[in-house]
Amino acid sequence: MEHGARLEGRSLIWLSVWTAVFGVTMGFFEAAVVVYLNRLQALGELAFSPQGRPGVLLVTEVLREAASLGMICAVACLSARGLVPRLAQAGIIFGLWDVFYYVFLRLLIGFPATPLTWDVLFLIPRPWLGPVLAPVLVSAALVACGFHALWAERCGREIRPAAWHWALGLAGGLVVVLSFTIGTPADFTGTNFPSRFRWEVFLPGLTAGLAAYLAAIRRGAARPAAPQRRTSDLG
Repeated sequence: MEHGARLEGRSLIWLSVWTAVFGVTMGFFEAAVVVYLNRLQALGELAFSPQGRPGVLLVTEVLREAASLGMICAVACLSARGLVPRLAQAGIIFGLWDVFYYVFLRLLIGFPATPLTWDVLFLIPRPWLGPVLAPVLVSAALVACGFHALWAERCGREIRPAAWHWALGLAGGLVVVLSFTIGTPADFTGTNFPSRFRWEVFLPGLTAGLAAYLAAIRRGAARPAAPQRRTSDLG
């Protein structure tokens, strides 16, 4: 039994390692694409068109973002079973993708200059704008909670959120998204960022999401421990 538990633990470690590798490599691909996009923008080939139809390159970038999310969902569904483990896998990949995107972008072109440098974070369904620090905080929370959830499943402390946990977490996520989009100018051209970021909106949203997860953990801790999950049940 003890030998089997060690084997299962090692399998979960390798699952975590390969999940991390996938997230980090996605970060490099994202950074490489943005290097090309920056060059196209400098040449005048890529521009936001607030008063007209977006160009083919901008539409292609929006579709690429959607495809990236599809890749994350596909890998999460293939490597885990059950809603919570799949969400944990997706959170880890998304978070590492985002954090290492900025790491590689800094190494490649020196951007961002500081953690408070503004950036275009996302384009679906409209531009998300904010200082780099904000999405990195979200991503760090996703990675930490994701790895914790996977290890909790392995140890038999399954996290099964109640309905209000889901509602609070979703509400917090929507508030975070709102903080990124509420100040987007109607005539955004790619460089005319808002004068300030709505930290007073962002931080309560992030706090609500974390509070929902911590409350779900406490709910799981109050229940009797389930039999330890086999790694094959996680991935």
